[in-house]
Amino acid sequence: MKNLAQEIATTKVPEGSAAIWWLAQAGFVFKSASGNVVYLDPYLSDVVDKIAGFKRLSVAPIDMEDVKTDWMVNSHEHPDHLDTDALPIIAKNNPNCRYAGSSACIPEYDKLGIPADRQITMEAGQTYKLGDITVLTTKADHGELSPSALALLLDFGKVKVMFTGDTSMNMDYMKPLIDQKPDVILPCINGSFGNLNAEEAAQITADAGARAAIPCHFWMFKEHHVVEKGDPHTFFESCEKLCPNVDIQLLTPGDGILVGPDSITKV
Repeated sequence: MKNLAQEIATTKVPEGSAAIWWLAQAGFVFKSASGNVVYLDPYLSDVVDKIAGFKRLSVAPIDMEDVKTDWMVNSHEHPDHLDTDALPIIAKNNPNCRYAGSSACIPEYDKLGIPADRQITMEAGQTYKLGDITVLTTKADHGELSPSALALLLDFGKVKVMFTGDTSMNMDYMKPLIDQKPDVILPCINGSFGNLNAEEAAQITADAGARAAIPCHFWMFKEHHVVEKGDPHTFFESCEKLCPNVDIQLLTPGDGILVGPDSITKV
């Protein structure tokens, strides 16, 4: 297996562009031209199996001990998005890392011993600066499972990346991010627990007019899979019908792409 930590550290990102790696589930790593590294919703342990009996089916492409990051962003508090086994180790090894999460994430940060001066509470409809990356937030419709869950748009200057987070098909909630005309969209497609299925994710991809899409939130737990609804093949077929020009990036966990204003290449 390749050394993902080394790849992230050595990848050079052109001005205004973004490097994006998929960590499986809904986890991503972003890197900007300045070298600013952001981890979003990484699930690197087996804590969900301990808590809920959901066995992990996809191997983490990076060891939690090897994570080097400037920012940890958590869209909501569920343990497959806020990994309560991995975060204490990441916090210990990254003493300058700052943590930005929805309001329900803050008590979890406190329990993990993350100092208050390294925390940012993110609310829907706000803009935040994570170093040279600007983040716009909106509410994600995750129902009563997580009322404060967020969807995000990360602006790298010349490239914008939209992350749906865990959400149902609620275009009113998604519209503020779609209106930003994202270059890349990262939609959940698992179709379970109130989340978008593959066909709904394709519809949002079409509405966003993104140049590229990286589907996520699939094949991690058997409980998160809906036959013919939550799989990447259905997403790909649906996009071929609704938005045939979008570049579907079906990544293996640990794979990355470099997105510029006019190009998309493998890292």
